[in-house]
Amino acid sequence: MKVLLSLLTLSLVSQGLLAQSRPAARKPTSANRSEATRTASTPARKPAPVAQYTAPQPAPAAPAPQQQPGQEPQATAYVTPGAQATPTTRPTRYAAPARVDKGGFRIGFRLGANSSTIGGFDPASFGEGVKAARPIGFHGGVIFNFGGPNFSVQPEILYTQYGIKMTAGSEFWQLKYNFIEVPILFKASFGQPSLRYFVNAGPVASYTMGGTESFQFSGQSGSQTIDMTGSGRMSFGISGGGGIALQAGPGAVQVEARYAYLFSSAENGVKLNPQNAMLSVGYLIPLGGR
Repeated sequence: MKVLLSLLTLSLVSQGLLAQSRPAARKPTSANRSEATRTASTPARKPAPVAQYTAPQPAPAAPAPQQQPGQEPQATAYVTPGAQATPTTRPTRYAAPARVDKGGFRIGFRLGANSSTIGGFDPASFGEGVKAARPIGFHGGVIFNFGGPNFSVQPEILYTQYGIKMTAGSEFWQLKYNFIEVPILFKASFGQPSLRYFVNAGPVASYTMGGTESFQFSGQSGSQTIDMTGSGRMSFGISGGGGIALQAGPGAVQVEARYAYLFSSAENGVKLNPQNAMLSVGYLIPLGGR
């Protein structure tokens, strides 16, 4: 019995000690209540979004054009990504196309100088120490040309002079004839449109209009008209030469060297061969085919 009481007494004492050691609960103050109220009323901040880096995606390649049957393949141009062509402000210049002679009909003129002689005269028959010389004359006339740019036919109507001169020191005797000459030349041309070369050759017919005989002997000089009565006025022969044609304006400047050789005869039946070396400048204008 005493033992039970002792145990009960110890149990009560231990409970009282536990009650004294437990701290009393504090009532919340006004400051604590206001802080709690602000905390409850303030909404929670959302976290700032984190920037994400996305690598640039390459542009999709343009589909290759479909090739039509029978069409030639086209070259594909590749452009470096990011490279941009810099625009320029230079004006585009266009070169004037060169004139091209496509053939047709052309007309022009030519003028020049002659150096002539007449074969068939023997200088020794005029005396000792006599020499033959070539008198200087001139020629000029109209040119007609038919055909293409490479091959054509060129008839001409020219006034020209043939002659011969015999000299012995300061003394001389000279014959000079005036001719109407009609050569019909076959012409071949080659080269660039702005500079072409040509050669020509063909028959020639000449008509003697008249002539002059002049002399100077023993301090005396004079001249007289040659009497053509009963003389053959027609002569035939060949002519040929070559030159260059320079493009100038609508036509071309012709620079040509030519030689003509005729067959003729004198009143006494002596065979004569008038010969002429000619250097001329002309201009030929196309009237069709441009």
